[in-house]
Amino acid sequence: MPRHAVASGALARRDRARHAVRLVRDAVCRATIHTAGLTARDLLAVAVSGGPDSMVLLDALLAARERGGPALHVLHFDHAWHDGSAAVAQKVHAACRASGMAVTSERAARPTPNPGESREMAARRLRHDFLRRAGTQLGVARVATGHQADDQVETILMNLARGGGPGALQGMRVDDGWTLRPLLTVWREQIEAYAHRQRLLPHRDPANESSDFRRNRVRHELIPLLDSIYPGARKALLRAGALATPAAEPMVSSAQGVRMPLAPDRRAVPAGPLRDVLNAALRTDELFTPQLGESHWRALVRALAENTAGRWIQLPGGRWAYVRDRAIALYGSRVADPPWPAPVELSVPAEVDLAVGRLQLRYSALAKAACDSPAFEVLAVPPSGARLGVRTPRAGDQVTSSVDGRRHDLLRLLRRRRVPAALRGGTPVVTLNDQPVCVPGVVVDADHRPPPRADTILAVSVVWAPLPRADSPGGFVTESPLRVRTLDSREKCGSGARVPLI
Repeated sequence: MPRHAVASGALARRDRARHAVRLVRDAVCRATIHTAGLTARDLLAVAVSGGPDSMVLLDALLAARERGGPALHVLHFDHAWHDGSAAVAQKVHAACRASGMAVTSERAARPTPNPGESREMAARRLRHDFLRRAGTQLGVARVATGHQADDQVETILMNLARGGGPGALQGMRVDDGWTLRPLLTVWREQIEAYAHRQRLLPHRDPANESSDFRRNRVRHELIPLLDSIYPGARKALLRAGALATPAAEPMVSSAQGVRMPLAPDRRAVPAGPLRDVLNAALRTDELFTPQLGESHWRALVRALAENTAGRWIQLPGGRWAYVRDRAIALYGSRVADPPWPAPVELSVPAEVDLAVGRLQLRYSALAKAACDSPAFEVLAVPPSGARLGVRTPRAGDQVTSSVDGRRHDLLRLLRRRRVPAALRGGTPVVTLNDQPVCVPGVVVDADHRPPPRADTILAVSVVWAPLPRADSPGGFVTESPLRVRTLDSREKCGSGARVPLI
């Protein structure tokens, strides 16, 4: 065989592997951020067995955090089916420690089936009970599992074989409000290519090859036979399941805790069905009389469905809607948060009222519990004599990424992490000796994270300025501009003080 043929074959395999990594990460990001609507302020539990599907899911979710995805907490359930299960649990713990993630695990006694229940069903019941208990205790937004496209096809076939009716075609949902399945559109061979490319070395459970389990027989016998009779049957079944899933009614989320552009006349649309809550909100505005056209509704529905990071939609009557994280705020004009004129010096503990919200810094001994909390960022304790401050982003600012260890331009990083243009200029940046170390809710410089066994950490959090409801008494009453807080460069926050900057 010619030498160039070998080289071209290896190159093709590398291209396929790179394509698999991009495809899986895009699918996970789309399901987590756009479909489920999770952001950096949410906590997502990840069920990790140690197998290829869950290890790939965990790696892709870590990459999604760089694109504004949620904080992660790993859940591992040891079924104790075989003698090596404890070693698998240790491997999962080691992988989590290497990535700086918290993990909760539980080891079960060998599952005892209930009457009429198979061993496989008993193991599934125990695992689901653990995920529900642990997720509820942690207060997570969702529990992510590694179910993928081949699992979906198997589920659809098994539902049909049981006589499940028209609803059997729906199979599993990507997001059912509690369980999130980000890999449900990704095939097993793409997951294997991802694992190989990223050198994940997952555990291979021999039970997955046993013909004692019905699902394994569907996987290894029925589906290959069906594919040989009807080539492309797997993809057709997956497509049929997607078409059978009813479209969800567009819903508006609460704007509580969501940062929106500053304006004296801004108002939040209450949570609920889009047409009902938006029409009710606009009826309270005496200046707004025209009806929304179908083009307006289409733009709003699309912005909600895509869980946009921030989009202006012009409405009739001189009003604007700003859609962000499935919340909607109404404005009299397009606005953008301006940069502050000068940095503000800080000492710890500190609580400062900024135009965009309230910034808090405090020392804490809860490093282990805080590491994966989306509520605040964790920094190493600054060295003696270092100058802490807060300002807005500047051209040339850089931070070190915890994913690749490289320096990145901060303004570009803010764009990647879903901080829209309308908010970017007024984003608070915590600095050490005037160098960025933290953007609350967005990024922490990897060089300033605390060591694993730190006794004390610096916790940084921000509570965004709340919005009045659009249907509150008085409707769109414009406040005095003096009530919108702005920075005064002469103000300085001392230890333990809370200084309103007006």
